[in-house]
Amino acid sequence: KRQVHGETTREYIQTRKQFKKPLADHQYLQYKLADMATDLSASRAMVRRAAQLLDAGDPQHTVGAAMAKRFATDKCFDIVNYCLQMHGGYGYLNEYPLERLVRDLRVHQILEGTNEIMRLIISRRLLKPE
Repeated sequence: KRQVHGETTREYIQTRKQFKKPLADHQYLQYKLADMATDLSASRAMVRRAAQLLDAGDPQHTVGAAMAKRFATDKCFDIVNYCLQMHGGYGYLNEYPLERLVRDLRVHQILEGTNEIMRLIISRRLLKPE
């Protein structure tokens, strides 16, 4: 699967230099890339799990979907925001897809129920007497 934000950012930090070395040589950015890859993988796993719960008719499918939506949209927004930050001012240019991805992900935090509503759905299920 193509990950435009990841490919774009990886290429950028490998070619862009700061203090006479590629940005990719800076340990902080290496750690950020690792965190972003981990968060993306976890997001995908949660979305798949929510789909499995729904397909199986599991009564927990609503809370599973709420958790997946909240987690994935928040983490993916953070990922794209970090990518944008790594690009600096260039990230806002139309020639890079990041500015559009930031807008799109922000909208997904709101559509189909805000992430605050997702938290409410999750907490009500957790506090519901058995």
